[in-house]
Amino acid sequence: MEMSLQKRFLSRRRALLVAGLAALICVVFVGTSSAAVPPSGLNCVSAEGKISGRGSTYQNKAQELFATLYGQDFCGSTPGSPTDEAGNNMIAYNYASATAAGATGSGAGLKAASCRTDAFAGTDLPYSNEELAKLDGTPGELGGCSLTFTPPFEPKPAPFPNSEDIQAKVMSFPIAGSSVALPINLTAANCGGTAPSGLNFNANEVSRIFGGDIAKWNEAELVANNPSLAKCNIAITRVVRFDNSGTTGIFKSYLIRVDNERSTTTSCTGGSPTKTWTFYDGSPNTLWPGQTAGDGTCTAITTAGTSGGPALIAKVKTIEGAIGYADLADAAGQGLIIPTVQNATKTSNQSPSVGKGANCTYGALSLPGSSAGEAVGLGATDTWSNNNEGENHENATDLGSKYPICGLTFDLVYTGLDNGSVPNAISRLTADQRRTLYSYMTFILSSAAQDALTGADYASLPSAWLPKLREGFQENF
Repeated sequence: MEMSLQKRFLSRRRALLVAGLAALICVVFVGTSSAAVPPSGLNCVSAEGKISGRGSTYQNKAQELFATLYGQDFCGSTPGSPTDEAGNNMIAYNYASATAAGATGSGAGLKAASCRTDAFAGTDLPYSNEELAKLDGTPGELGGCSLTFTPPFEPKPAPFPNSEDIQAKVMSFPIAGSSVALPINLTAANCGGTAPSGLNFNANEVSRIFGGDIAKWNEAELVANNPSLAKCNIAITRVVRFDNSGTTGIFKSYLIRVDNERSTTTSCTGGSPTKTWTFYDGSPNTLWPGQTAGDGTCTAITTAGTSGGPALIAKVKTIEGAIGYADLADAAGQGLIIPTVQNATKTSNQSPSVGKGANCTYGALSLPGSSAGEAVGLGATDTWSNNNEGENHENATDLGSKYPICGLTFDLVYTGLDNGSVPNAISRLTADQRRTLYSYMTFILSSAAQDALTGADYASLPSAWLPKLREGFQENF
């Protein structure tokens, strides 16, 4: 849906009944493909049409924004009775019970999709070829289907998956981009009475800090580029993600690109050869230098003990001298120091943000394949997988003249959900839930939704991608 269409219909919103609004959205959302026919069911039906998703916390605030805008532009207020986890909106993402159970993050999103616990899932990177084969395989093949909580708008009834859920291919498509900031807790109290400012790191310094090699903030190699650290005689503590996190994957993709051999100096892990960043980039992606047998004396490392970027930020704020990593939307405005990092062209140090948006380069990336279906990850070999040979679709790290630690975040939606009267991947979604899912994802892939991201600490997708992504989604839903 383009902005002109949005403005044309906004003035009529309050006068529309639910049925009339559903018809309007049907017309608007046909989009670029004459083959795309919206599924049966009605939009904006709070009793039977609300949906939930979970997974990547990198997209938490983007989903919050999208759900709010979707409500404002189309549904108005749709409160549940009694009050439910979507509030006045139609969509709940990374809802409280999943967060409390540690069932968020990209790894949990992949399992949620495979287990059919929610209408959609979120993930970053977004998967390996092996994981994609399991997502497309037998329902539940990725495991993690025994939940200790109840999704608020689950495909009823449990268990997950249900015996009626069938094998189907999963669509994967980016919904937003953001940068990974490196928030630091350093105050005047620990730095001789003056808090450091204007911190700038090059790639080797980032690698050695998170590799556990630099013991204190006032060591000479950091002070050389950052004189304001000279009096910060405090140990560095690394705070890393507890869960199998896409944010971790994005950050390690950067470290692999810029210093995989960790050859700048002898690392704390020692050994011959030194363990590379690739060594630590396994699944589940929770391993760092200083945590494996044979590692030497590395700096302290800890986690928040629960999943998600917000939990990591909260932990950083409790430890003086701590540094962590999180998406810009979670890191900004938290009272922590956010350093600049040298760009890929080595021409300047760049901030993770520009204005209120993420300062990222996506122009060097491309959609998979050539068709609309391939653009949403349905190609035979060329997909969004992070281990496709010779392809660079999803890895936005260390590109161009902007901030170098950036990534895309993706949603996963199964194909063939348009008709609830025949066997499909999530057999128990109501007709109204299917219609909400179709309309909401189409809205996310519109310029109206994408344009709003740049004021919310995210970056929009390249505008040229949107028509093909919408077409691929609609045709295969």
